[in-house]
Amino acid sequence: MKRLHVSAILSFMIAASFPIECWSEQRPNVLFIAVDDLRPSIGCYGDPHAITPNIDRLASRSVQFNRAYCQVAVCNPSRASLMTGLRPDNLGVWTLPIHFREAMPEAVTIPQWFRRYGYTAVSHGKIYHNPTPDPQSWSEPIRELPRLPAFYPDGTREQMKKVDNELPDRDWRKNNLRGPSTAAPELADDQLLDGARTNLAIEDLRRLGKSDAPFFLAMGYIRPHLAWVAPKKYWDMHDPSKLPVRTDEQIPKNSPPYAMHNNSEMTHYVDRMNLPKPWDDDTVPTEDARHLMHAYYACVSYIDAQIGRLLSALKEEGSADNTIVVLWSDHGWKLGEHRGWGKMTNYEIDARVPLLITGPGVKCLGQQTDQLAELLDLFPTLCEMAGIDVPDFVDGSSLVPILNDVDAKVHDGAVNQYYRRHEGRQYMGYSIRTSDYRLVEWRDFSSGEVTAKELYDHRNDDSENESIVDSTEPKVIDELTSLLLETHPRKSLVMTPTIHSKPQSDGASGTISFENHTEGLVKVHPIASAGRRGRSRRLQAGDKRTIRAKIGSVFVVESHDGTIHQIHSLSGPTETVSIQPE
Repeated sequence: MKRLHVSAILSFMIAASFPIECWSEQRPNVLFIAVDDLRPSIGCYGDPHAITPNIDRLASRSVQFNRAYCQVAVCNPSRASLMTGLRPDNLGVWTLPIHFREAMPEAVTIPQWFRRYGYTAVSHGKIYHNPTPDPQSWSEPIRELPRLPAFYPDGTREQMKKVDNELPDRDWRKNNLRGPSTAAPELADDQLLDGARTNLAIEDLRRLGKSDAPFFLAMGYIRPHLAWVAPKKYWDMHDPSKLPVRTDEQIPKNSPPYAMHNNSEMTHYVDRMNLPKPWDDDTVPTEDARHLMHAYYACVSYIDAQIGRLLSALKEEGSADNTIVVLWSDHGWKLGEHRGWGKMTNYEIDARVPLLITGPGVKCLGQQTDQLAELLDLFPTLCEMAGIDVPDFVDGSSLVPILNDVDAKVHDGAVNQYYRRHEGRQYMGYSIRTSDYRLVEWRDFSSGEVTAKELYDHRNDDSENESIVDSTEPKVIDELTSLLLETHPRKSLVMTPTIHSKPQSDGASGTISFENHTEGLVKVHPIASAGRRGRSRRLQAGDKRTIRAKIGSVFVVESHDGTIHQIHSLSGPTETVSIQPE
């Protein structure tokens, strides 16, 4: 058996468990709030339809970034980049399926780094992509939620089964259909996922606040990610007849055919299977669009209420004055813009995110800034705010100069990117946003060859409706291209991560047994040849599990408490892995 033991990870984790530096002065706590799929449809960002009093109050005592951008407009790579401080091209994560630990096992995350300086790091909800949490990041195992009641009406399961049975056998949604895209149950806030998680986060906030050690408490909210489910009272806050409805939008003119996404995310849901693609002749009916807008805004108001509960608890515990609070979203979301419903493009509507930062020592509380910021800037920013070393491996830049002077410039351009497959070819689109322009450069994924460009002038076209790349002075294009190339040179990319299975060419197979000799839960993840994690096997203390696999297959072993991260490869007919406490 071949065990690929990543010594850098283990040596770091030993350091994380026993802080290598102790500080005499009191370090500020960190409350790290993530909200999934939240575009700046918030009152403090000027949306007159949003009902978000709690986020608005937080903004009134924060620095509000009006031009903050994610690195990739989809969950997994955006969060992986932010949490490691690395650009996607340097980390090697661009899509949903690849866990960053397979791309870069030795990566160090924000909470891991803070633990090195004596912080207790605790997580709730969605901080990393849902199927791929990272137990190594946290001081304590992620807590399980209590069982929650169903939020769909009676008969939903039967409806889904009927639709599923009518699908052709080769339809990609066969046996993969999700429930309705919206729901308004008559349930209390904490009888739904985000409210229940807020309860747990408040419990930990109160507990951690009594400790001598500073805390890094992460709370990740799943809404307004689909399905758009919120208690009915939040739907009742909004008059759908007054919400904006976009049914006359168009795809950006002069854009390449692979620039837009196909709205497939929403078509997973049983009531939206036939949602038109952006380039279809059909459009979403007005009343359907109005209902979807209503659902999104209701979910935002629901999350706002949960954030209010969390911030109230912070104040009640007397920790507010010594706590850095950051609120961010992993990407935006189209609500009909460009005929789209979803994220997954390089355009402003998907790349721009809300970002609020407050904390002790910030000089510009209650002010807004139009200076550019990137989500990967959060790693160095939080370090500088907390008074701990900024690691030399991060790609972002500290935003502290802007926190102390909202006119200070940190970036000349903010870069985001998106991977696309189109007609059998792979592309990577790189987008650089400056104060006046957005340039998008599409490249062949495997060679780096430029295949298309787009240019949008935000002085005249803030919605990015028409690319003017062919009618603009070459000097403008050249300047923007040079700026992009400073951080993203043209090069070939490889999708398969470092850790992946390499089955023998003869197809020989064997068995590998895992024995859990620890006192806690361990998960065994099979890793496919493409580097994707398969369904994990759970081993409780004392359990043994035998798996038949091809020789050359790779497995990742992770303990629930984060102390174990091992990589094993099946190299013979039979192997046994004895998982011991680290």
